[in-house]
Amino acid sequence: MGSYMENLTLETLSDLPLFQGIGKIELARFSASVPHRLKRYAKGEKLAEQDQKCQQLTLTLQGIVQMRTRSDNNRFAFSERLQSPVLLQPEALYGITPHYTHTYTALTETHALVIPKAGVTQLFSHFEVFRLNLINLLSTIIYRQGRWLWHDLSGDAEKRIVNFIHAHSVYPAGEKVLEISMEDLGLQINEPRMNASNALKRLQQAGLVSLKRKKIIIPALEKLIQAR
Repeated sequence: MGSYMENLTLETLSDLPLFQGIGKIELARFSASVPHRLKRYAKGEKLAEQDQKCQQLTLTLQGIVQMRTRSDNNRFAFSERLQSPVLLQPEALYGITPHYTHTYTALTETHALVIPKAGVTQLFSHFEVFRLNLINLLSTIIYRQGRWLWHDLSGDAEKRIVNFIHAHSVYPAGEKVLEISMEDLGLQINEPRMNASNALKRLQQAGLVSLKRKKIIIPALEKLIQAR
């Protein structure tokens, strides 16, 4: 694990968004002076849980992770399948409510770089490039969330379903799973239950979704978005 960590820090890490532009000498300083660890998560193990306090910055380096989010009223849940590298909610580390809003579970054995909050503060102080990289990431998150408020949500039942799924996706591509009853879906898109059911059947016939009991599987969200 030690040799793997050394190789990871000085070689692989420089290719990741948070550490791009940081030279090997600076990465060596990071490895020697900033508290961090490489953690291995077994398949099925949780990396973080929704509503849990965020006290560290976690960056997955290898493996596939499921990000699942349940609604506040527990009436539906949304899951995304993410391929590493994945940075687990950097926006949750600071602020008034520093808590995760998603649950992350390893779908395969997953390796992650974990930096405690104190270590992130050190990185802010000593590595300007890291600070700028994180600011850029946070700015992108804020921009996307702000722009979505002005997205056109009108249209027929099919378009409303696509917009609902798109709005709840952090990443607008890849496999997604929506766990919801037909009644609740109708309420969410402001359509009668039958309209929602018929719209989903049309999307299924087009090969864009797969329907199971109280579950809608979207194999590739980008294809669903393009189709509507």
